Amino acid sequence: MVKFCSLYSGSSGNSIYFGTEQTHILVDAGVSGARITKALQEIDVKPENIKAILITHEHSDHTIGAGIFSRKYGVPIYAREKTWKAMRKDLGKLAEENIVIINKENFALGDVEVCNYSIPHDAADPVAYTFYANNKKVSIATDIGFVTEDIYKNVLGSDIALI
Repeated sequence: MVKFCSLYSGSSGNSIYFGTEQTHILVDAGVSGARITKALQEIDVKPENIKAILITHEHSDHTIGAGIFSRKYGVPIYAREKTWKAMRKDLGKLAEENIVIINKENFALGDVEVCNYSIPHDAADPVAYTFYANNKKVSIATDIGFVTEDIYKNVLGSDIALI
């Protein structure tokens, strides 16, 4: 089974939950840590079980709660190098083990295979994500100006897509 929920969406903040029974992931943390914690509890997910926060890009409506959530629950934050450089100063002090630079197109988080790919947006190195778990494909491609061939290729055949 997979669980997918848009916790917050819009210019006032973005955060998305994707998880399996074993692996729980946040995509972006653009509202306060307290609001993310409350939203997770409302969908019966314990915040301390979040394995990673994946950042799409450095704008504050995607990152403002990432630092505090990471510190409170010891959750690693994943982002591409240019995105890290652009947002690092806004996250506050983080434990080194909670800073993960994405340097591969595909990587695993527990029982979830994660694919990240570039999107057109006015940010340092913005990405979308596609997750593969339990024979399901779930794609998240937000803040895109238009659909590129790469986005189309990655989202095609998804069981769920948030665009």
